[in-house]
Amino acid sequence: MSPGDLPLPEIRADWLRQRAALVDQTTTLPALPAVLEEVRHQTETGHHMGLIYFDLSSEARLESIYGWETYDSLLRQVGEALEVFRRDRLQTGDLLAIYGIRAEEFLLFLRIETVRGAEQRLEDLRDRVIDHLSAKLRVQFDNESPRPLSVQSGSTLLRADPMVRFERVVYRALDDLRSVCRRQREKQHTERLRELRRIVTAADITVRFQPIVDLRDGAVHGFEALSCGPPGGVFENPEMLFAFAEETDHIVELERICRFESIRRAGQLGGGQKLFINSSARGFADPELFCRSLVEQAERCGLEPSDIVIEITERVAITAWQEFRRSVAALRLIGFQIAIDDMGAGYSSLQSVAEVQPDYLKVDLSLIRDLHKSAIKRSLLDGLVGIARTIGAKVIAEGVEQEEEYQALRGMNIAFAQGFYFARPNTELRRTPVQLPPAVRAEPPAP
Repeated sequence: MSPGDLPLPEIRADWLRQRAALVDQTTTLPALPAVLEEVRHQTETGHHMGLIYFDLSSEARLESIYGWETYDSLLRQVGEALEVFRRDRLQTGDLLAIYGIRAEEFLLFLRIETVRGAEQRLEDLRDRVIDHLSAKLRVQFDNESPRPLSVQSGSTLLRADPMVRFERVVYRALDDLRSVCRRQREKQHTERLRELRRIVTAADITVRFQPIVDLRDGAVHGFEALSCGPPGGVFENPEMLFAFAEETDHIVELERICRFESIRRAGQLGGGQKLFINSSARGFADPELFCRSLVEQAERCGLEPSDIVIEITERVAITAWQEFRRSVAALRLIGFQIAIDDMGAGYSSLQSVAEVQPDYLKVDLSLIRDLHKSAIKRSLLDGLVGIARTIGAKVIAEGVEQEEEYQALRGMNIAFAQGFYFARPNTELRRTPVQLPPAVRAEPPAP
C-alpha cells in the first residue's frame, strides 16, 4: 500500500509519530536532527556557523526533589527565554534547538560572517545569553532567596571538512562542549562539597520554627524545626542541602548538627508543646541519636525527651526494617515520640505506618493543596485518618495555604495543621495562639 492509499487517521498518526521524534513536547523546540539539514545548508552556501551549548543538568536535582512537572516547567521557561533572545537579538537565519526529546541541553546555531575573532565573539555572545537567562529566570523554592539559574555552557566554531560527514562534525563538536561542561559541573560539585563540610564543621545552620496549630482553638501544639544552610547560599534551600548531604554520605553528620542546634535554639517550650525534629531513615543509624548526650542537651534547654518528636523523613526507601524497628523501639524507651512525615508522597508508605505505628501522621502538602476542590483527595485523607485512629496516632496536615483548605480540614475533623496560612517559619518561637476564623459548614463540591 502506498502512502497515498493510507486512511487519514493512519496518516495523521504517522505524522504525529514523526513530529514527536523531531519536536520536544516540553519546550516545543526542534530536536537537533530536525535542524541539521538547515545548518548544513548554511555552511554549503558559504556561511560559517558557530555553536553555543547550554547544559541545565546541574538543576536536575530539582526533578527528584519537586517532581518532573516542576523540572519540565523550568525547562519550558528556559526554552521560552532563549527563543525571546533569538528572536529579538540574533539574525533571522540563526537557529535554536534542543539536543533531543526530553533533553536538558539547548543549542544555538549562529551564522558567522567573519571567521577572524569569531571564537571570542561567540564567547561574548554566550555571556550575554547567560546574563539574559539570569535576568529573566530566578530559581526559588520554599523559603530560599531567589538565586540565578545554574547553567554550564560552552561555544565553538563549527569547522566543516569536505572529507568528514557534516553530522559527525556537529556531534563531535557537541561531545567536546559536553566535556567542557562536565568539568564545570565537577568543579561546582567540589565547591558545594567544600561548603557542606564547612557548614557541618562550623554548625552554620539556620533553624526556623513553624507552629503546628490545634484547629479547634488555635493553640500552638508544637513546632517543627526546619534547618537549612546560611542565607543567600546554595544550601539555603533545605531540600537541596539534605539531598546533597544524602548524595555525598554526609547526612548523618548534618542531621546530628541540626538536632543539637534545633534543641539549643528552641529552648523551653510551653506546657504540653512538642518540638518536632526531622531525621532521615539513615539518621536512625547514628549512635549519637540514642546516647545520653542528646538527652542531656535537651535537659539543659529545659526539655524532657517526651517533649521531642522525631519526625521520620524518607528521602530514600527503608529496606532494613528489622534494624529500623529496633531503632524506633530504642527511641521510645528514651521517651521520644515518633512521627512519619510526608504521608501520601515519595517513599512514605503504609508499610512505614504498620512497622512503626507512629504517634503522629503528617500528611504531605500534595494531598492538602486544593483539598476543598478534590473529592479524591478528601477520600484519601479520610482513609489516613481512619488508619491513624486505629493505631492511636494524631494527624497533622502540612502545607495549608488557603482558608478553603483550612475549612475543609475543619469539616473533616482534622485536629492539627501547619502552613503559611497560619504562620511562616521563623527563627523565633511564636507561642501565642493563632486567630482562626470560625468554621463554615458548606456542601462539598461535586467530584
